Amino acid sequence: MTYASRKAGMRRQILPPLVLSVLLAFGACARPLATGALTAGVAAAGEDRWEEAARYWAQALERDPGSAAAHNNLAIAYEKQGAWEKARREYEEALRLDPGDLAIKENYEAFQVRMASGRGRRP
Repeated sequence: MTYASRKAGMRRQILPPLVLSVLLAFGACARPLATGALTAGVAAAGEDRWEEAARYWAQALERDPGSAAAHNNLAIAYEKQGAWEKARREYEEALRLDPGDLAIKENYEAFQVRMASGRGRRP
């Protein structure tokens, strides 16, 4: 096994739990009314079912429009689906709601870097 294939395999093993842990952290800070939808969205995202996750997080926002966690999670789902403008709006709303949240700031900054470098565009 080459170094590159080992590295790619390791990335496949590390990335899903890392994404899931970040999403769970956001879900944990949500208000009670939206918790079920946030949790269901996290479960869907953990299985790479991003459209389903987006639906759950949109439901969470219907119940609790002030949830920065749900806006951030929805931004991630939109980004995974290639809906760049929707992702940007959700990141910005998450930051407006919770400007001190470091994880949201980092997610948005990383998104901006991807957009600026062209990596956020579909071929």
